[in-house]
Amino acid sequence: MAQPDLTSHHVNYLIWRYLQESGHGDAAVSLQRAWCPDPQTLPFAPYIKTHALVSLVQKGLQYHELQSSLDKEGNHINLSPSDYFFGPEPFETGFVERRDEVGTDQASPGKIARDHPNGHADPGKQARTEEDSMDDDATESKHSSPNIDGDGDVSMGEIPEPTYTLTNGGSVGVQITPAKAADLTPDTALLDAEDHVTRALWRPKDPTTVVAAGDTFCDLWKLSSSSSHVRKKIVDHKNSSTCVSAVGWDAIGEKLAVATCTEQRGTITMYNVNGDAVDLLPEVPRIITGLHWADSSSQLVVVASDNHVSELALWDDNRRPDVFPPPQIIENPIFDLAWCGRNQVFASGEGAVYQCEVDNSIRLVKKFAANGPNTPWEFIRCVQTDSHSVAIAASGTTSAIWIPTHDILIPNAHQETITGIEIRPQPQDQRIIIASFATDDMVKVWQVDLGSKDYSCIHKLRLGESVPALAGCFSPDGYAFSAVSKDSLFIWNVERGGEPMATWTASSSEVKKEDGMTNGQNGHTEPIGYRALSWDADGKRLAYGLDKQMALVNLQR
Repeated sequence: MAQPDLTSHHVNYLIWRYLQESGHGDAAVSLQRAWCPDPQTLPFAPYIKTHALVSLVQKGLQYHELQSSLDKEGNHINLSPSDYFFGPEPFETGFVERRDEVGTDQASPGKIARDHPNGHADPGKQARTEEDSMDDDATESKHSSPNIDGDGDVSMGEIPEPTYTLTNGGSVGVQITPAKAADLTPDTALLDAEDHVTRALWRPKDPTTVVAAGDTFCDLWKLSSSSSHVRKKIVDHKNSSTCVSAVGWDAIGEKLAVATCTEQRGTITMYNVNGDAVDLLPEVPRIITGLHWADSSSQLVVVASDNHVSELALWDDNRRPDVFPPPQIIENPIFDLAWCGRNQVFASGEGAVYQCEVDNSIRLVKKFAANGPNTPWEFIRCVQTDSHSVAIAASGTTSAIWIPTHDILIPNAHQETITGIEIRPQPQDQRIIIASFATDDMVKVWQVDLGSKDYSCIHKLRLGESVPALAGCFSPDGYAFSAVSKDSLFIWNVERGGEPMATWTASSSEVKKEDGMTNGQNGHTEPIGYRALSWDADGKRLAYGLDKQMALVNLQR
């Protein structure tokens, strides 16, 4: 059977694999973004062995050498240096200084063994691919040096499967690490708000519409290419006893649900994209602390809590019943909730995480009890991989991260209060990347192996002296992540970590005196300085709640 024709996809995949195996994660991500979102789904991907590109090039060099050593009649002729594929000049790998090491004292990278003037190793000699220079907090990963056999092929049998830099975050990079982070100030606009901004939400799939909300207001902004952005005041309760307790867009951005509270009773109003009220849901006899739309349906889970009891109510916007179906009652205050796939949600509370199934109703199927029964798990994030439902909770007070679905605990993840956790989009089936933010001035990036239950901190990023990380999020494609403090924003490359790629800092006149406030997203009191942060669907702008303003940070430059 003849080999299939070689296409650009075959070549791109071999280059993509080579970049990962040799530690050039940044370049691999750039190629992936420009070529194919998920190269591992290509039909030939499972059949490509480790170091395939090197092996193929070695074979090609040998064929070129054999062809050049024969005349037209097939008689052997002596090769001259000018016949070598890469020319007659000998090449030392140390001749090229790595661009990310210019001006530093880092050790030179590992070198490929070279005995032949044409740049490929003689039979029997050993070659060594470049290895990642991992972050100080990462678990070291060691690989055997590949052997080149008598035919010039890289031996596959003695080499363990590599840990790809796209998942371990330890890329040495091939781009220039910026000596100074890009200043995003020229492309940042400030929008005024009526009160402290505790929530900033982009409309799904629409980078021109964003919502800013706080305890007493909810505004919908229509953005334009000029500075003439238009605000529609949806809710304004500054001088009343009613407060805004939760907001949330549906999956397609058709409706915005806004929950308000008056005398311990909750009401939900639906608004369209123009900010006009289009529906009023039945009243709830508790404070509504969370509105959580499914990612791919019209279902909405409403969380209503008091100090002792919570209820999870399911609303299907397509069915529109006269009253809420019977809720799932949980004898515990619920702090946060997240969908995991199409048919289940996880909720976090005091000393426990609850798994619920969702179809025409919502019902509790499993309770995960923590070792510390009084530990409040204020944050929860979820992801559905090919074979795993993964729930990750974090406790601000104990600074611990817990993955109850896989019995993994990261105690003392930070030295001070955790302010949030996020999961990197598009995880692998067995490995996930988590970012945690805390008031110890640190952002940490964790790699967790669900199979072995091993975890390691692959990036440890300090914002500055007395600069707490108050919120953070990943870009939609997982290429970058951001964190904010009281008046500054930082953006890093996920693979490289280290110094930020870009920053923005508000001037002193833009930061106003703050009071303590309630985080309506989770329904519990937050420390002074709580910040809201979200990335638009295109990954080109960030909305950053900055006291009584919202900063729109444009990243396109």
